[in-house]
Amino acid sequence: MKKIYSFLVLGSIVAISFNANAQCTPNTTCMDVLEPGEVCPENLPNGTVGVPYNQTVTIIPPATATIDPYGTVNIIKIKLDSVGNMPPGLIYQTNPASGIFVVTDPLTRYCTLISDTPTTAGTYALSIYVVPYILFLGNPMALPQQVDDTSLAITILPSGAGASLINYNNFSVLNSNPNPFNYTSKIGFISPNLCEVKLKVFDIVGNLIYSESTTAIRGENYFNFNGSKLGKGMYIYSITNGKESFTKQLIKN
Repeated sequence: MKKIYSFLVLGSIVAISFNANAQCTPNTTCMDVLEPGEVCPENLPNGTVGVPYNQTVTIIPPATATIDPYGTVNIIKIKLDSVGNMPPGLIYQTNPASGIFVVTDPLTRYCTLISDTPTTAGTYALSIYVVPYILFLGNPMALPQQVDDTSLAITILPSGAGASLINYNNFSVLNSNPNPFNYTSKIGFISPNLCEVKLKVFDIVGNLIYSESTTAIRGENYFNFNGSKLGKGMYIYSITNGKESFTKQLIKN
């Protein structure tokens, strides 16, 4: 999960949330704990040339942002102008079609579905262009266009790069990365269908120290585990869909 500390980061998240006339469901376990705003997952999973890509992004938008030279302002709505540098072959659509996102409740969750089949390998840093609106003398007023080209990226792997090792019809886990880790580690799994998947992390003597649930989609999914406050050593994590469970080791440096 990613904290939203600036409007530029906010811009990237809202843009992606708009880009989905998608049949997606927000992940109710995505929580805005420290304010202001949240996006889950923090890192978009890799895609592979010729393999259908399907990723839901859940967003809890902040109601304020810091915009030069206005300082901290209250945002009432944001209009998506465009999204640049999408991986060729992938699409996004806005919901609503107008591309206008109204801030009504900072705890409201939204979602988007980035989908279709990528055609060209590479790492694509998304460039997001949005226009924020504030309330000025009782009327909406547009502020200057904002751009974010650093917050979110999608990596597309060449055709066959590890794809032959993945069976999308079976529930399985991927190797956590990095492992050993210093601060955070991506813990991935493959789900054959839409279902709830739970992550639990235990210390070496079996004490539960972390748990999280997500609504998985068919294909690759990821938990972004933040273990920055943990002591050095070995930990055990389990991933289950309620029917099958896998257990692996995680090393904290």
